[in-house]
Amino acid sequence: MPLKKTFLWALLTAGAAASVVLLRALHVPGAVLLGPMLMAMAFALSGAGLQLKPGIFLPVQAVLGCMVASVVSWDLLELIADHWAVVLAVNVLSIAAAGVIAVVFTRRGWLPGQSAIWGLSPGAASTMMMLGEQRGADPRVIALMQQLRIVCVTLTAIAVASLAGAGGGPVASPPPTVFLSGAVSLDVATTLAGLIAAGVAVAMATKWGQAAFWVPLIVGSGLHATRLVAVEIPVVVAAVAFAFGGCYAGLRFNRKVLLDCLHLLPAMLFGILLLIGSCIALMWPILRSFEGIDSLTAFLAIMPGGIDAAVAVAHGMQASVPVILAVQVTRLIVVTMLAPRMAQLVSRYCEPN
Repeated sequence: MPLKKTFLWALLTAGAAASVVLLRALHVPGAVLLGPMLMAMAFALSGAGLQLKPGIFLPVQAVLGCMVASVVSWDLLELIADHWAVVLAVNVLSIAAAGVIAVVFTRRGWLPGQSAIWGLSPGAASTMMMLGEQRGADPRVIALMQQLRIVCVTLTAIAVASLAGAGGGPVASPPPTVFLSGAVSLDVATTLAGLIAAGVAVAMATKWGQAAFWVPLIVGSGLHATRLVAVEIPVVVAAVAFAFGGCYAGLRFNRKVLLDCLHLLPAMLFGILLLIGSCIALMWPILRSFEGIDSLTAFLAIMPGGIDAAVAVAHGMQASVPVILAVQVTRLIVVTMLAPRMAQLVSRYCEPN
């Protein structure tokens, strides 16, 4: 690696760490995700030329899968079963809302081709980019919309969390953060390493990147829920995973792509804000269905930004992690199964007027 790149990577690492310390000192929720993401965006847009290949992100996805598995229990499964109709409905409606917004934007010519359909999908970003490119959409526009969506949703969630923390109103009792522990036994560490290795190996063998997340999630959930083996995530591992995920998202902002798509930014941001607004409207069924939760929990549960961002913002706040996971895990399943098919379906009606 050239000396200049080594220096830039060291500078980014130091800057990301400093940003986390600063934001935590300011009591900003989700600091461990937001700080590195904003720092990486600054490096990317300054033309530093730093890149992280998608394959490098596989271990981080595996860690996130283990984090979700570590809170899966019979109580969580019963929570999903007791509220399955509402959980399924809000997730299907959020995907449908993205489809409607995308169709309107495309038919009016506000965004080129079918890019809005794939770019607004609330999840499965890599799948959306691949399928969109196969259907003739501009992958640069899709990538930029997906990353803008993640940033906007994360900032909105942090703003909601800050307001909830400052409001002083009644909030749900903080749940035990069982996915974070200070130290783990050798058996637990071996299990964690095995799950991560298995997820990465399956993803590389099948060339399906999401396997890095799903294999540890499914296998780890079975082991943890049946109490055969405890799945625990040390604090430092979780912090590194969140920070790495933030840097990965931030570095995907390319200055050339941003300049090429600059004239599309207002339409992109408008569509993303409409999607966030649609999801905010879907908070109310969650608030009515789950007793004793606050608006922060409801928003983090339905936010179209992914489990990692939701958990990162929820960490340290008085939000009900089980409720968030019940909705977000179901969304992962629904998006993976439904979003690509829905995008292909609505794309037939997207010729501009």
